[in-house]
Amino acid sequence: MITGIHHISAFVKSAQETDRFYTDLLGLRLVKNTVNQQDTNIRHLFYGDYQGNPGTLLTFFELKKAGHAYLEANFFSTVTLKIPKGSLTFWKERLTAFGLQVEHDEGRLCFYDPDGLSLAFIEMDEILPVAAVVQQTDIPAAHQITGLFEASLKVEYPEKTQAFLTEFLGFKQLNDQQFIDQNQGFITTVLPSDSKKKTRFGRGAIDHIAYGVETEADLEELYQKAQQMSVPIELYVNRDYFKCLYVTDPNGLRIEIATNGPGFAIDESLDSLGDSLALPSFLEDKRTAITQQLEEF
Repeated sequence: MITGIHHISAFVKSAQETDRFYTDLLGLRLVKNTVNQQDTNIRHLFYGDYQGNPGTLLTFFELKKAGHAYLEANFFSTVTLKIPKGSLTFWKERLTAFGLQVEHDEGRLCFYDPDGLSLAFIEMDEILPVAAVVQQTDIPAAHQITGLFEASLKVEYPEKTQAFLTEFLGFKQLNDQQFIDQNQGFITTVLPSDSKKKTRFGRGAIDHIAYGVETEADLEELYQKAQQMSVPIELYVNRDYFKCLYVTDPNGLRIEIATNGPGFAIDESLDSLGDSLALPSFLEDKRTAITQQLEEF
């Protein structure tokens, strides 16, 4: 039922700095400039391929007063992004030229974004379809990021999260630590926490990871399943761009399941995605007030 990853969302301090990093350096496209629908004072930015396809999306909540995160127990760790085969040298040179420190680890190129989010590149035998190639970057199509490959979770009780992934989400267990959805699209790695202290979320921390489903019927089925299995449900909501269900895993991590459609082109043309502030239909009548609350971007 789960088609793979949909998006991963993290906290940042500056929308401008985040935009420069993910567009100018990493070559992703800003595909939706909007707000947190629960707190419209918070800007919410979505980055991905040219079309904003699920599976390519990194999203960021701007918290201007946020301090650095202290990641101790129960948190989302490194996000690994896919790049085409033969691209590691290109990316090492590019990241280094922008002043980033990079490390090689088991075939991956590891680095951090400006807020301290741990990122890595891994080569895969794929490139973006022509229609998904980002036009607003100097990065050749043969080297552009093709999507999300893996996220790591560090938790106090790994066996509980592992059971959640297999029994609730229906993932297949690859080995002692890695799990994959039925479409073989995304790896979730479950690791034991190094600390038992409480994590303090802040800039550079991941708020949630969202897995995708194809239809609203699939989402409803998981909603019913969550109720039957007594999985804690936080929210079941229509975001306009997708409908989603938020649940909490046994270690307290926030997991979202989102429909793959209708997507970001319902209120903007494909060519103009991200060019202006977009609001879901139920917030349109508050546009003036919301715009006045937000700092210029």
